[in-house]
Amino acid sequence: MAFQRCFASRKDRAQVDVPKLAQGIFFQGEASPSLDSPARMNSDHAEPKSSKGALRVVLAYAVFAGLWILLSDRAMGLLFSDPNALVQASMAKGWFFVAVTTLLLYVLVGRLVDQLNASHLRERAQAEEKRRAMQLLAAIAESSSDAIFANDQQGCYLLVNNAAARYMGKPKEALLGHDARVAFPAEQAALITTIDRRVFASGQIETNEERLSTAQGERVFLATRGPLRDVHGKTVGTFGISRDITERKAAQAMLEGRNAELERFDRASVGRELEMINMKKIINSMSGELGREPPFRLDFLSDVETPA
Repeated sequence: MAFQRCFASRKDRAQVDVPKLAQGIFFQGEASPSLDSPARMNSDHAEPKSSKGALRVVLAYAVFAGLWILLSDRAMGLLFSDPNALVQASMAKGWFFVAVTTLLLYVLVGRLVDQLNASHLRERAQAEEKRRAMQLLAAIAESSSDAIFANDQQGCYLLVNNAAARYMGKPKEALLGHDARVAFPAEQAALITTIDRRVFASGQIETNEERLSTAQGERVFLATRGPLRDVHGKTVGTFGISRDITERKAAQAMLEGRNAELERFDRASVGRELEMINMKKIINSMSGELGREPPFRLDFLSDVETPA
């Protein structure tokens, strides 16, 4: 069923590029502009800042206008009793209000625009820095001789690097959206799926030795798997880095075999030496019985056998 779900959703699944998955693997839980375009990131951050800045401008304008109306109307009533003079003063007051509020709005909006521009430049610089870091991680992943991959919660491949594709013997396009059964025998694929599910459920990184049938023959991998999390810390899949240790295991087995042979040789040599010593003891004993000088010197045995 998992394979069917993977296959059915493959057409609807956008191909995940290496930088975004590198973000998930190497910067788990950290919000980063690499998950979206810089433009979207800037707009997401700029929107609340713009709303707060606009609110400050509106409040400042409302306070100034309210105080102006309240105080200026009372001042006009106290200063002018003649209706014509009051009308002329009110017109002058209105034009003065327009001039002052225009200048006030210019200053407030200018400050808001400067703050938004500065924030935009900082976010662009941060986005560019993260983008370069992600490109570097992508280059490392693609040039690595270790197999690097990532799966969703159904076990379907979201990412495979060049090394992983070579071991699985299929192009990346044929692997993305499928689970391990597309590349490995059923028994091995079931083992891989079991490990992935365990890591997904526990949220812990674990390392295992895995013997797999690959396009390059049977290989032994030291596979490290861990949870793949989104920017909110929610586990959305797993990632893995597998190192081919086949030659190392073969060399280790050869060394262990040679050590075992050497140990057997040592035991045989010691056994033969003990037999020779026993024979020399017998000959020395027989020589003593015949009244002759013992032909073999075994003084070193008394140093070994006598406790200190």
